[in-house]
Amino acid sequence: MTAAPAPTSPWRSGRWLFAAVWLLFMGYPIAGIITADARWLMKALALAIIAVFVVVYLLLCVYSMFDCDPRSAPARNAAIALLAVLMIGLMPLLRADAFSVAPFVMAAVAFAAPWRVGYSLAGVAAVLVSAVVVPELFGWELDSGFLIVLLVVGITMGFSRVMRDGERDRELAAERQRELNGQLAVVAERERVARDVHDILGHSLTVISVKSELAGRLVDLDPARAKQEMAELNALARQALAEVRSTVGNLRAPELPSVVAAAEIALTAAEIDADLPDPDAYDGPHAALFAWVLRESVTNVVRHSGATRCVVTLTDHSLTVADNGHGSPLLTFGNGLRGLAERVEAGGGRLTVDSDATGTTVTASVDEGR
Repeated sequence: MTAAPAPTSPWRSGRWLFAAVWLLFMGYPIAGIITADARWLMKALALAIIAVFVVVYLLLCVYSMFDCDPRSAPARNAAIALLAVLMIGLMPLLRADAFSVAPFVMAAVAFAAPWRVGYSLAGVAAVLVSAVVVPELFGWELDSGFLIVLLVVGITMGFSRVMRDGERDRELAAERQRELNGQLAVVAERERVARDVHDILGHSLTVISVKSELAGRLVDLDPARAKQEMAELNALARQALAEVRSTVGNLRAPELPSVVAAAEIALTAAEIDADLPDPDAYDGPHAALFAWVLRESVTNVVRHSGATRCVVTLTDHSLTVADNGHGSPLLTFGNGLRGLAERVEAGGGRLTVDSDATGTTVTASVDEGR
């Protein structure tokens, strides 16, 4: 957990295994090549094509499956086209059996193609149609059982793409709703500030205006009364200034109960299991400082950690935020945590960050004498 985390390797993500596990069935075309009645040179060439096919497919699974970045679309299209060309390259030796690698092409189309779902389904259908038409054109015999398997795989891949895109659309909608809720919260806060400032300054400035006019009229008529009014004007101005400073201070200093409530909302929205303390039970003197630490730490957990659980421990003189995300002993303070460390030090405490592959723990502690 840090504002500038070390990049996570795509190989650490398990999502690509869903598509890569099908490489187990590459044993069928390999067996067909080995047992084919052909020269070893032709077999070696076909095995080399299989090796290139496996490498391209695996790299596509790791780096492009579930990728939404439009900048990678040309590379994904090129990789899918290369897989199709390699499948065609196996046909001189394997003939109809070359379509035993067609499920991998369909998986690439279904999960890595940058097109919308309709075009992806059309690509899967094109592979299925070619598996029927090409053997008919060249007079090759195609096992009907394999054709059924290919049809089932194609339907499965198509529905998987539909479900994936639907889930992605729901996640985007939820993200937009969270952003909208945040904007509405900002608007509500601005309205509250406007009301507070109006209530504070509106009354005070009105009284100051009336008293200043009265004092102006009394300067010649009743100098003593005028001095009294001026003294009251000075007191009113000081009081108004103190109230404005108090309002601004409350805006800048978060309150621990509200920060805990906001942390629970943020962690839940990010699907992170949250174990939070009861802020109302805290009677220590460092509530404002710990509120700052909790807000910044939870923000980093949500944005950068990749955690599934976050535990917050609060005592009279310490606050600990621990997650089980992708930590590293090489992590350094980013701008957010660096500024937070300076704030904790200014409050007479210290901020420590312990991070490894099992997660990250941020601890803010203040000496009991403070």
